[in-house]
This record gives sequence, C-alpha cells and structure tokens, in this order.
Amino acid sequence: MTSSSKRVREGAVVAGTLLFAIVALRMSARSPGDLSALDRGILRLVSPSQSAMSYVARGIANVAGRFVELAHARAENHELAKENARLRAEVAGLRRLADETARYQRLLGLRDQTPAETIAARIIAIDTSPYFRSRAFELDRGEGAVKRGMPVLTPEGVVGRIGHVSGPTSDIMLLVDPRSAIDVVVPRTGGRGILRGKSGENGYRCSIEYLTRGNPAQVGDKVVTSGLGGAFPRDLSVGHITAVLPGAVGLFQEVEVTPDVDFARLSEVLVVAAPPPALDSRRRDSPLERHARARPHGL
Repeated sequence: MTSSSKRVREGAVVAGTLLFAIVALRMSARSPGDLSALDRGILRLVSPSQSAMSYVARGIANVAGRFVELAHARAENHELAKENARLRAEVAGLRRLADETARYQRLLGLRDQTPAETIAARIIAIDTSPYFRSRAFELDRGEGAVKRGMPVLTPEGVVGRIGHVSGPTSDIMLLVDPRSAIDVVVPRTGGRGILRGKSGENGYRCSIEYLTRGNPAQVGDKVVTSGLGGAFPRDLSVGHITAVLPGAVGLFQEVEVTPDVDFARLSEVLVVAAPPPALDSRRRDSPLERHARARPHGL
C-alpha cells in the first residue's frame, strides 16, 4: 500500500466520522425531547458499562465513607478512653479523700471521748517482717511532743505505747510485743489480768496472765483496759478472747486474745499525753502490773 492511498483512506474515515456526527446532531436537533433510533442504540451500547461504573463508584464511595467513619470512631474512642481514665483517677482520689475524712472524723470522736489530753500523729514508716506482719511503726511526732510510755490509741482500740523517741520521730511498742504489759479487765465477768503480747512472726496475738479461774472466760468475751496503773484510761477496747486453752492447772486460766486494731491498716493514731510511766519504784503500778514486770520475758 502506497502512502498516497493510505492518506486517501484516512481522509475518508475522518470525513465519514464527521458526516455521522453531523447527521446525529441534526436528527437530535429536530426533536430534542424524543430519542431517535440512533440515540436508543447508543444508550443500549453504553448502559451496561455506565451501570457498572455507577456500581463501582457507589462501592468506592461507601468504602471511603466507612473508612472516614471508622477514623472518627477511633478518634472518639481514644478521647473517651482518656476521659474515662481521668474520671477514674478523680473518683479514686475522691474515695481516698472520703476515707481519710472518715478516719479523721473517727479520730476526732475518739479525742472527744478521751478524758486525757491527746495528740494526733501520722504513721510515716512501717517495718514489715518476712511473714508480712507489721511489727514496727514510726510516727511523725518526736521530742517535745511525745514521751516514752505514752499510750497510743485508734478508734478501734489500743495500739500500744510510745517506745523509742528520737529527734522529730518516735516509734510504737505494740500491745502484741512480748515486752508490753497492760492491766485489763473482762467486763462480762469482772476478771482482771495483765495483757501481754505473744512472740511469733505470723500473727497478732496476746494472752492474759493472772486471770483467775473464779471468773471463767469464754471465747468472744470483750477485753478492755482497767484504768489502773495511771497510764491507759479505763474501758478502752483491747480485743476479744479467741481461745481458752484447756488443761491449764493452777489458779489462773490460759486465754488468748486477738486485738481489735487492724495493725496492717494503721495510718493515724492518737497519743495520750499523760505522764509516762516511771521506770523506778515511784511509779504507781497496780499490784498485777508489778507482779508481771517482776517475771522475766524473752523478746
């Protein structure tokens, strides 16, 4: 095929295309509101592809819309999670504040009920044994505020006495310490004795010494301070009898007492600002306390 015939053929195709377009426009211009046979034919040809393209376009739009919605939902969830964490922290803080306020209110109530002058103190350090028993507590009150031997109380009951005082701090000798001796009474029977701590790392236990058999104790009996000896005010809660040991011989019963104070949850205490017990014979002990101190006890 020569170049001249090729040009003639291309010119014929262009001319035919233009003629077809002119005829189509002319037919449409005669009746714009009616579809000609040519228009219907063209529509039949392009309708399937147009429908397919519309379906694909709607699918893409739906996917894009869902992606945008998902992105917004994730952002909202992130903000809601942050707000939830903030509100939880605020609620926890308010609960701690409410608990602290309730503790202070109970402590104030105890101070109003205690006839002697008292000093509020906060526990700032705890020494824990390998068995998770809290055995030593350090207070934020020291020299000039408290003295050795002063009683230490909580609304639940007796904690112990002030032990060592050093500078601005002091520690507590708990009533479960074997060195501790407190004159107590069992209100149900009127029986009196000396409450001593029992050695052992795995629990808080005490026993009552010199509790005569004429006043038989029972499990569940309440134990309170007698008020004798000049240290502890009377009728302060100490604990409850949890065991009456069978087979004891002699004049006295053998009973075990569990303190009412939960030592693991101590945070604030009251120190009774009474004259500390003297370490010489001038101290006005009760006869039972003098007898108990005369007996040696191991730590």
